[in-house]
Amino acid sequence: MRHSPRLIALLSGALLFAPSALRSQAAPTEKRTERLTVQDYLDWEDVQDPQLSPDGKQIVFTRRWIDKMNDKWESSLWIMNADGTRARFLVNGSAPKWSPDGGRIAYTATPPAAGPAPVGAPAAAAAPAAQIFVRWMDAEGAVTQLTHLMETPNNIEWSPDSKWLAFSMQVPAKNDWHIDMPTPPKGAKWTEAPRIVQKLNYRADRQGFIEDGNTHIFVLSADNGGTPRQITSGAFNHGAPRWMPDGKSIVFSGLRMADAEYQWRESDIYRVDVASGNIVQLTTRKGPDGNPTPSPDGKWIAYTGYDSTSDTWTDAKLYLMTADGKDHKILLPKWDRTPSDLTWTKDGSGIYFNAEDSGARNLYLATMSGDVKPVTSGRQVLTVTSINPNGSAVGVMTTSSHPSDVVAFSVHSASNIKWLTDVNDDVLSGKKLATTEEIWYTSKDGMKIQGWIVKPADFDPSKKYPLILDIHGGPHAMYNLGFSFVRQDQASNGYVSLYT
Repeated sequence: MRHSPRLIALLSGALLFAPSALRSQAAPTEKRTERLTVQDYLDWEDVQDPQLSPDGKQIVFTRRWIDKMNDKWESSLWIMNADGTRARFLVNGSAPKWSPDGGRIAYTATPPAAGPAPVGAPAAAAAPAAQIFVRWMDAEGAVTQLTHLMETPNNIEWSPDSKWLAFSMQVPAKNDWHIDMPTPPKGAKWTEAPRIVQKLNYRADRQGFIEDGNTHIFVLSADNGGTPRQITSGAFNHGAPRWMPDGKSIVFSGLRMADAEYQWRESDIYRVDVASGNIVQLTTRKGPDGNPTPSPDGKWIAYTGYDSTSDTWTDAKLYLMTADGKDHKILLPKWDRTPSDLTWTKDGSGIYFNAEDSGARNLYLATMSGDVKPVTSGRQVLTVTSINPNGSAVGVMTTSSHPSDVVAFSVHSASNIKWLTDVNDDVLSGKKLATTEEIWYTSKDGMKIQGWIVKPADFDPSKKYPLILDIHGGPHAMYNLGFSFVRQDQASNGYVSLYT
């Protein structure tokens, strides 16, 4: 699947966290220096979304690299043993999902071009949509393209019996307005026709204009592919689908009400019957509810949300309700960190989640009795993306001196986190990196403020250095102690950076 964040975003000061126990295959640069430079970023690679196979023996993950000629990211799927050995290319694509029976991997990818366009043919208006593919994980390794869609599918989820795939996709809306424009002469280069906007949210940062339409949920045969069946309807947006364990219904978040786009931070959780398309609303509380995650036995649904407020930021709470939308309760009433990436334990006795605290991100476990305990700890930014029923976990982790890479550990002995990849070791080989020092200081009202000082390699405390001050308004997001290519580049140019 293709992505297109521009390299110029690096120069604008955005935080970039990148990856690191595979070897990158970038072309050698003409001249290497001992400091990290912007030029090195063109050889940078990234890893995302590692997923454990159901038997816990293999890991598939997305590996991205920069297409220097076209200034965009390209991606492929790699696979390795659970201990990090035998890492190898699998297929071009991204967002892999193992089937529950372990026999296949579903993913999205842009189909290869059919060939050069005929002479005189008009250029394509836009890049082709990504499609859903399935790769069989047997010795043959057959790959099947299941869809031929005009829009890009997202949030692929296997049904519990491995027979169906659910996904979300934009459905374009019919435009009621029309502006008659003269027909340009053949070969003329005219300004684009006027764009007609009919909704409140019509543009997004780093994305540009959003096409008119709504996101709906579809199901598709994982064996035969063909035409997906749309199971939601109406002028509403529907979130990522999650199958209930019986495979008969799907839960999702959204807001199925008139003028939904005018409701600020408002959403509910719904369940749709796959066969009939009948939709039942499970939450009604005023405020956002999302991330529905059914328990293994299908009796409970965990989700996150909070009561409606005019505060510009509120941490979400972890909630529970029965599968029929009753008995809503806050599982962790005193926990004041937003839970994400919810995963139930095998026996349904607790819920794992990622949470941020004081510049770090770690894995936690909430029990059904309302207790919470850290599974991992340390000054690291860890995002766990897959937990096997046997307790094996994989994710992506970064520190101030180590770019993001795939890691693995057991939730039963999480003190021993193992790095499995090192995709930027070639870029960083022989480089002297900046050092990051954490500081705390007291504001004038007594509030304790956290910050970090990034010092150039070979920093000499007897010398004076120019300072870059990077201030965060908060509390809507948190600076952290992950690897930052931007700050490494600043240090390589002789600056000290202070970010708070």
